[in-house]
Amino acid sequence: MKKSMTLLAAFLVASVCSAQSLDEIANKYYAANGIENLEKAQTMTMKGVVSQMGMELPITIMVKKPNKVKVIQEFNGMEIVIAFDGEKGFLLNPLTGATEAVELPAEQLGQVQEYNVFKDSFMEAFKAGRMKLEGEEAVEGKPAYKITVTSESGATSTTYLDKESFLPVKTAQTVSQRGQEMLVESYIRERKEINGVKFGTKIAQFVEGSELGGMTFQTIEFDTPMEDSIFKL
Repeated sequence: MKKSMTLLAAFLVASVCSAQSLDEIANKYYAANGIENLEKAQTMTMKGVVSQMGMELPITIMVKKPNKVKVIQEFNGMEIVIAFDGEKGFLLNPLTGATEAVELPAEQLGQVQEYNVFKDSFMEAFKAGRMKLEGEEAVEGKPAYKITVTSESGATSTTYLDKESFLPVKTAQTVSQRGQEMLVESYIRERKEINGVKFGTKIAQFVEGSELGGMTFQTIEFDTPMEDSIFKL
């Protein structure tokens, strides 16, 4: 999304942002979101629904440190499962007629790790020097810091942090699908504090400016016992 801006306005934005360095913003993000408490947990289970095309599809996400992940998405009485057992990734998709899980290629493992809530991509990018403060931009009428984040794979996205609370309010990323580039934006509409950690519990997703759905989490539990075997399909 491009916005025209006068030279004077650009100067004013740069002047305001200079008052907060990237180091200060990242440190306040860390404190405001309770990342220290998140780092103490060993497992997490999140249950909710994905809203898409007028349907609400139950979803369960299970994560065990350092990198084990299992996601169960229900659709028409069937369960689509993706998992990573620490070494290999798997997919079981009965919608394709599959009755057994298949191993995921290496290039798709990063997509599975996007569900790893213990892997805070914002702080990881900051520590690795893969982050840039672009300035300020209003998000739904409130000032926010606009920060470009580059992943390990080189993909870039933009995170918007509320200027007052330092909580994320929006992310934006241009993705390529079937040869077409699309702007995907996610807005955090509701959040809850659980065990001292701030979670976005209601997220609305927009594609090219049109709302297409989102995700709502009803329960989030820490340190539920999990055997390593549940991550193998």
